[in-house]
Amino acid sequence: MANVTIPPKSRMEWAKLITGEIEHEFKNYVLQLRIYQMRKDIARGKITVERAVDDLYELSAKYSLAVQADFKAIFKSW
Repeated sequence: MANVTIPPKSRMEWAKLITGEIEHEFKNYVLQLRIYQMRKDIARGKITVERAVDDLYELSAKYSLAVQADFKAIFKSW
């Protein structure tokens, strides 16, 4: 099986997903829930956007195959 990758953490789309600047109808329900929870945590001052990006990146790297469809729609290519 080919090595499945995710976009680099330096891409601006990561932060835009977290802040809601990019609206996307997720196919992966867990990814959708985590992002909405991160938005709530940021609004409550529990975490920073940078920390949320780090957490989302780690989750996505761990389950890279499961997030491919969403990321291809959001990031287009990498």
